[in-house]
Amino acid sequence: MNWIATVYTPANRFQRTALWTLAITFFLIFVGGLVRAAGAGLGCPDWPRCFGLWIPPIRPESLPPPYDPAEFNAIKTWLEYVNRLVGVAVGLFIVATFVGACRFVRSDRTVFGGATAALVLVLYQGWLGGQVVQSGLEGWMISLHMVVALLILNVLLFTAYRSQRDRLRVSFPAAIRRKALYVISGLVVISFVQIVLGSQIREALTHISSTYPELARGEWIEEVGLLDMIHRSYSWLVLGGAIWFYRIVKPLEQAHAVKDLARLNNSVIVVQILMGAGLAYLGLPPVLQIFHLLLAALMISVQFLALLMLAHAKVAS
Repeated sequence: MNWIATVYTPANRFQRTALWTLAITFFLIFVGGLVRAAGAGLGCPDWPRCFGLWIPPIRPESLPPPYDPAEFNAIKTWLEYVNRLVGVAVGLFIVATFVGACRFVRSDRTVFGGATAALVLVLYQGWLGGQVVQSGLEGWMISLHMVVALLILNVLLFTAYRSQRDRLRVSFPAAIRRKALYVISGLVVISFVQIVLGSQIREALTHISSTYPELARGEWIEEVGLLDMIHRSYSWLVLGGAIWFYRIVKPLEQAHAVKDLARLNNSVIVVQILMGAGLAYLGLPPVLQIFHLLLAALMISVQFLALLMLAHAKVAS
């Protein structure tokens, strides 16, 4: 997999910054999943401060008035606070990426445009995070917050790839490139829809847990109803599209980058389906919720990278 070695040995400082920004954005999605699985979204009831402080306390007796010490949970508060700190770090890395992209204004405006879009999105995401807290964790706003995070991730992926596309460009037979490009484009769309459906289910679970506190955690999923059935059934459509894409690129040489990505995509989707079954039948274990979200972000990113490689491939006879 020489192309992976190329990814991990970027040619210049901008490419290294872009890759680090991409990595820390993945970490932010992981921390965000941890916050949501722990029910710590209101661990800090105000924004941008936390209990009116820039650094939250550890003990309830340290809370300033008018906050009620009985409502304080140190673990949830610090989970949410770390989530905000990582969000700030992502913002700073994106600013650094934008500054580095200024050198491309004349040579490649697309790289500069991608970095600019990421900066605008992260500023919007910061504002949206404050609105989520002020709304008391309104379900649709949480889903929008996650969708914007995925958009930021893939805009950064596009910017990082574009800045070194010549080093990562693959050769692709003309006979199958067009078909593969159509299939992976469709797969990206249906996978994104699947992620949005999953977010809608998480909204429903949050509503059910607050509306029916007497229900055990393992009974929440039964109350979701039709939406959960659609999400489960739709996963087979995603898997079918992934297998179709792999069958198209299977004739390529063994070490071809797009073929490697197709294999990885299939593996991620299978694990996602197994995790989904675990969530449904094992009482929604929080650890599975966290990794289910993280793998969803990985899945859409792998597919998008394959799409980028196909779109910029050298056509072979």
